[in-house]
Parts: sequence; structure tokens; C-alpha cells
Amino acid sequence: MNQTKDIISFFGYVIKDSRMYPSHISLYVALFQCWSMNRFQSPFRICRAEVMQLGRVKSLGTYHKCIRELHLAGFIMYFPSYDPYKGSLIEIVDFDQPESLINKTFWEQELTIQKVSVFSAPKLYEVELYFNERDLPSAQAHEFYSFYDSQNWKLSYGKLMNSWQAAARNWIYKEKKGS
Repeated sequence: MNQTKDIISFFGYVIKDSRMYPSHISLYVALFQCWSMNRFQSPFRICRAEVMQLGRVKSLGTYHKCIRELHLAGFIMYFPSYDPYKGSLIEIVDFDQPESLINKTFWEQELTIQKVSVFSAPKLYEVELYFNERDLPSAQAHEFYSFYDSQNWKLSYGKLMNSWQAAARNWIYKEKKGS
């Protein structure tokens, strides 16, 4: 594998894709540098702190988002270890190989992964208990439950709610603010 061609190929793909930001590029270059320091062994282990420092990435959230998106885009293969002493495994994808692991469908997709809602409607006694724990009368719990039950537990803009407790907190806040 010619490593110079790999970095040039990466930049060729990045130029075509408007979803890749400087943080993605910076992280990929840092991973490429780590790969070089490991004598182009594939796969190789990384230390998150070292990669973040090399890539000038300061936020853990940005690091995790970018490394996941680089993996989803097919630029790298990422195998997290969750063991701080072991380090995660990274494999830089060879763009020249026909059986390359580049995710072809990625180019037509969004980078962000949509959360799947797993909401389940509460029972009346759960709502009542929630309101009673906050020193509120059961009548308010019944009013809250009746309202959202009639709305099929959807929010005002038609989206299914993720957490009835969050809706209850907003309900309680508005009730206290109104009185």
C-alpha cells in the first residue's frame, strides 16, 4: 500500500463531501500520523489523549463524533476497546483496493444517526406518584395524564415524546408560573 496515495485519496474524497469538516480532517491526519509512527502496521492501537493532542481536538464529544463519522464514512475502521490501558484499534482504509471497505451508501446518506424513540406511555398511577413526590395534588396529575393521553402522548408539534417526565416537569413549571 502506498501511504502517500492514501492521504491524497482521502483529501480527494473530503473535497467532494461537504459533510466533512476541519475537525474530521484534523482527526484523520492525526490518525494517519499515529499509523506512520506504528510503521504502517494495520490495524494499530491508539491512545485517545494522544490522538486528540495531535489533531488539536479539545472536546471529548467532538473526538467521539468525528471518529464515529470517519468510521461510518468508510475512511477508517474503528474498533473501540473501552479499556484505557489497551487502547482502541484503528485501520486506515486503502482507497486503491477494489474490495475497499468504503461505505458506498454513505455518500447518499446523512452523517448523523437518528435516534429511535422507545417511548412507552405511563400508567396513571406512575404519573400520580410523580406529581405526589413533588408535593402536587393528584388532580394535577390526572389533568396532565388526560391531556397527553388524548394527544396520544405527542408533543404540540406532532412528534412522539421521548420522556413523559420531561413533559411533566414542563407542565409543573408552567402551572407554578401561572399561579
